[in-house]
Amino acid sequence: MKLLISLFVLFLFFQIFSYAQQSVRIENDTIFQTEFSFFIFFKTNKDQADSIPDWQFNRLRNALRVFPQGLIQLEARTDSRGSKEYNHNLANRRLDFTKEVLLEKEIPENRILDFVFGKTNPIADNESEEGRQKNRSVQVSFKLIKPLVPLKGRIICMESGEGLEGMVYVGAGKYQDSMKTNTNGDFDIKVPSIGEFSFEFHSSDHIKGRRNYELRLIDELLERLNLEPLREGMFFNFDDILFVGGTPIILDGYRHNLPRLYQMINAADSYRFEIQGHVHCPGRPQHSGPQCFGLSERRALKIYTYLVERGIEEDRLEWKAYSNLRMRYPNAVNENLAKKNRRVTVKVLGMVD
Repeated sequence: MKLLISLFVLFLFFQIFSYAQQSVRIENDTIFQTEFSFFIFFKTNKDQADSIPDWQFNRLRNALRVFPQGLIQLEARTDSRGSKEYNHNLANRRLDFTKEVLLEKEIPENRILDFVFGKTNPIADNESEEGRQKNRSVQVSFKLIKPLVPLKGRIICMESGEGLEGMVYVGAGKYQDSMKTNTNGDFDIKVPSIGEFSFEFHSSDHIKGRRNYELRLIDELLERLNLEPLREGMFFNFDDILFVGGTPIILDGYRHNLPRLYQMINAADSYRFEIQGHVHCPGRPQHSGPQCFGLSERRALKIYTYLVERGIEEDRLEWKAYSNLRMRYPNAVNENLAKKNRRVTVKVLGMVD
């Protein structure tokens, strides 16, 4: 079975290379990236789900029509209660149930990759009922094999017209890469040929905040990038450092982004910064109290402490609670928007005295 899957994935690589070479030069680098995913949840010791998100399965079917080279990955899990063997068998039955639903929805079986984890490799802690429920699941993901292609450009100071030496960072899901520009500000770094990727730049006195791009839509946006020098009052929004609701704990899938914040502030070592904490707290503005103001204060302090512990000078940093005063989505209608309010922003306070 593993050999067949390996041969099938290898075949897909060549399929995608053939397709992509119609428009761009392809090198032998690829990433296997999740485009979207959802969960089917099960009750304790059950291998049949009470509710099926039909619209998500329709979304899978439509995605395969648009991207016929796509794959559907299934990951079956259980909570930690019971023996390893029992939970492995239970996860297998949950996987079989999910595959039957996929086949009923006319999803081709040869597009499905499956993994059974049982109680190993949990996606949440098993200390709380909420965490155990998340582990009693099959995660369904739509994935694409994407070639990586070169992105070339030059970063220039808007005032002097000279090239800028610094670090370029790109990312797409779990794929991340970085490189140093040369004395002319030139960079040559690989990005996915399909879909969005993030791009940002840090130097001692110029910063370009993180922004998403698509290669097919870039045109000349990054070929010659003009940046103004850092000045007091500039803001940088770290919308990929988000917190668990009601806590100062960073979400599991976002912790790996913290070093990038450190690298930005460390590079601009002649400047002072304010670390700003935010919350999702609909309703009237709260300028004090533990619920909104206090929580945003703890979040700002958490990031401040992280930076100081890694060597950033305390006299270059301040931290401040912004409560629910600057929510990006004050009328968030779903959790995906609400979680984007639980974030960190950074403000330039000026140069070090």
